[in-house]
Amino acid sequence: MINLIKLEIYKLKRSKSFLLISVIIVIVELSMVFVNGTITGNRAFASSIWDIVTTMLLSSIFVGIFVGTDFANRTINRQIEFGHSRLNILISKGIVLFLAIETIMLLYPITSVIVNTTLNGWGEAFTITTILYIVRTISLRMLLDISCLSLWIFFAFLFKDIAKTMGASILTCVFGSAILLALSEKSALVKVIYNFTVHCQARIIVNKILTFTQVSGILISNLIVITILLGASYLAFRKVELK
Repeated sequence: MINLIKLEIYKLKRSKSFLLISVIIVIVELSMVFVNGTITGNRAFASSIWDIVTTMLLSSIFVGIFVGTDFANRTINRQIEFGHSRLNILISKGIVLFLAIETIMLLYPITSVIVNTTLNGWGEAFTITTILYIVRTISLRMLLDISCLSLWIFFAFLFKDIAKTMGASILTCVFGSAILLALSEKSALVKVIYNFTVHCQARIIVNKILTFTQVSGILISNLIVITILLGASYLAFRKVELK
């Protein structure tokens, strides 16, 4: 397992797509500041945390490339031939992908907060309460990120193809959320479903005050989603016949 993780980290360090996507994230945020003007660091933090679609899209593309390339190059086949279990392969990829995705996901708010705070200040007194709010919000955002990553991993191990994985991921994160949002205004049932999506929950976690019901709902729903998707990923990977 340790050797597999080291191998995945080595590949990540040499990944041009990871570097390119990271640069794009920074450029996108700087462009938004140039076009829309600056705001306080406090508002920039909240806005960048709930704007999850941009980072979801770019991270899904990276996962498709990172995992799909291993299937295309038969890297995974060779790992199995060397005696590594499919479960260990899945876990090692999941750990390193989590590190990569968190870098991609958090680059956006970090860049936004640094630029806007430098130009306009934080916007209010920066106290221990502010620090606790930032820690809580980032922690919940990381949970949402893992949910997104679980879905991208499921697509990657289901399709075993770069184009199909990226296509399914993009359709889900862009059109899926938009369709659910539109339908939620017309159907109470769809609204309940939409409330459990990361798109909706990302807007909730930036609130300064969260109720116990809100926090527990976010924790439980995402842990269920993560467990189901990662379990389904392993089942799909275990049954596939690699050629």
